[in-house]
Amino acid sequence: MAPDDFVRLEMSGDLRDLSVSQLLDRAFPEDPAQRDELAAQFAPGTASFQANPDLPDIYSVFLAVCEEWRDWRCAIEATSTDGAVVDLATPVGDLLADGPDTPLLSLRLEQRYCPLEYAVRHGLWDSRETLLDWMRSLTAIYFIDKHDVEIAPEQPVGPGLRGTLSALISLGVVQQGDQAEDDESSPIVISPEGRMLIAALIDETEDLIDQFDHYKDTVIDTVGELVEFDTGRGVDLRVAAFLAEDLDPVRAVFLLRLYDGTFDHRLRDWHDAIEGEAFYEGILEPVVNRQDASPSEMELVIESGLSLLEERQEQARRAQAEQDLLRRAGNLPPDESP
Repeated sequence: MAPDDFVRLEMSGDLRDLSVSQLLDRAFPEDPAQRDELAAQFAPGTASFQANPDLPDIYSVFLAVCEEWRDWRCAIEATSTDGAVVDLATPVGDLLADGPDTPLLSLRLEQRYCPLEYAVRHGLWDSRETLLDWMRSLTAIYFIDKHDVEIAPEQPVGPGLRGTLSALISLGVVQQGDQAEDDESSPIVISPEGRMLIAALIDETEDLIDQFDHYKDTVIDTVGELVEFDTGRGVDLRVAAFLAEDLDPVRAVFLLRLYDGTFDHRLRDWHDAIEGEAFYEGILEPVVNRQDASPSEMELVIESGLSLLEERQEQARRAQAEQDLLRRAGNLPPDESP
């Protein structure tokens, strides 16, 4: 939305005793009948619509934001016309100003995505601390392994990284030097156990790519009950597919972003990034800032996706069978692969 886009709603009844959050629930309700009643104020044919034909779309944006807010996917930050921060628990009566005909409440709403809060509220992770500890551990392993960053035992680091390294050492995932007991002054390196962990995580991530990557470009035609993939004009339904298949989207998105090099732009200051939550909120934003589809649409999408995978597997089996046949016929060297 453009910064000067707005929607004006006339609300019936005395709303002074409601909090701002309760008013948002009333102005942008979940109930379709209540939505239609409010949206009728700027439906085609009204004076409001003639003045601004974008009003129905603007109202839809606010509805979508409030739906994500109620689902703990985002926070709504409100400010008054003078820029003062407004707590959503504030009674509406404390914020009303005199209008030409009736009292007027003017608010600016901004959306801030909250994947950590979402993960905990939906029971995907026990706590923010548990999730942050896991992500910090994999972040440290990533930079030590991929970029050969050196962290000496005496090097000053923040409390988050210090705790992470201590936990990784105790688990045997990293060590100092090639032999921890003989070289305690050497920089921290990945241990053999850590190499096994990295290999397992790579296998898990590549399996996610194999099973779900086609959902990143999905077109749904509900009329014809048709789903197309990789058209160049579809929407990304990977997170919706993770949820439909009962996978943890937080874990999946984090592993995929580790794999695709998203972290590399923080190489110079990853020590600082690992300490706070803001870096990880950005990494996990696709979990909550996502495209969704209705349950019936997702059922069709998943069914089509599984059919596509079966078709690909069958093609691979046929190609392998042809190669094996050619080898047995002596037309391919024994070590030549398809």
